[in-house]
Amino acid sequence: MRRKLAWYIAGHLALALVIIFFGAPFLWLFFSAFDPKASAEFRIPEKFTLDWFKAMYEPLGGMPGGVIPLTWIVNSIIISVSTATLVTFLTIISAYSLTRYRFKGQEALLSAFVIFRLMPMIVVAIPVVVIYAQIEGIAKAYALNIALLNTFHGLVLVMSALILPFTLMIAEGYFRALPVEYEEAAMVDGCSRFVAFMKVTLPLALPGVATIWLLSFVTAWGEFLLPLVIMRSPYMYPASVGIYYWFGMYGRIEYGRISAFSLLFSFPSVVVFLIARKYLARGMAGLVTR
Repeated sequence: MRRKLAWYIAGHLALALVIIFFGAPFLWLFFSAFDPKASAEFRIPEKFTLDWFKAMYEPLGGMPGGVIPLTWIVNSIIISVSTATLVTFLTIISAYSLTRYRFKGQEALLSAFVIFRLMPMIVVAIPVVVIYAQIEGIAKAYALNIALLNTFHGLVLVMSALILPFTLMIAEGYFRALPVEYEEAAMVDGCSRFVAFMKVTLPLALPGVATIWLLSFVTAWGEFLLPLVIMRSPYMYPASVGIYYWFGMYGRIEYGRISAFSLLFSFPSVVVFLIARKYLARGMAGLVTR
């Protein structure tokens, strides 16, 4: 009896330590966002204020032209939603093709995707910038207006290419587990392959599709290196890069300002997760069982 009680107390103490270890930084972030005298130390504010959140609507003096911090949040939403949507569309048609058709070099292609995804981001970032600059130079020589650097679509393209191998590995296993007989039955009833895919296969794959979209969104939302090297104008920065430039912008670290911005930066991803949670749970369960 005593041994069971000792193990019970020890287990709860270990759980409490884990909660404190992982929860304390979030509590510090929350309290600092409302603390007018926010600092690196953990403390409960004597007086709560919303001044740090009001500063999100004020132009930044250290940036050319006075960029409003909320602009970075909007940029992140545009980039992440566009990337997740493009990745999901390409993943669906690619995974369907890989699971419904057989061709030479199919396994080698999937292995190449895996190897490509394992490459460090820094190995890809600099060559991408060089290639983009060369494409713009060639286009300018032929009087063509093609801009890739410091543009949303240029960043979305390269981020989609880097996220796609990971999502394709997930979708390939998910689509392969869906019964082909359902599609064949629909085609026997007179449906074309495309109509059978839209009316039969895609609804069955919806949980997996939602999982892929959410994972792509979260990956693009937190990406730092690629936006840092591709975006040149402060107006085009996503939030992940914008918050980096806040460190030392005023000659010191503004803990309250950074904490308030971090909470706003986390809010859209939490909202997206809550919306897609129903499909995410079913999609992840399907991926595990398959």
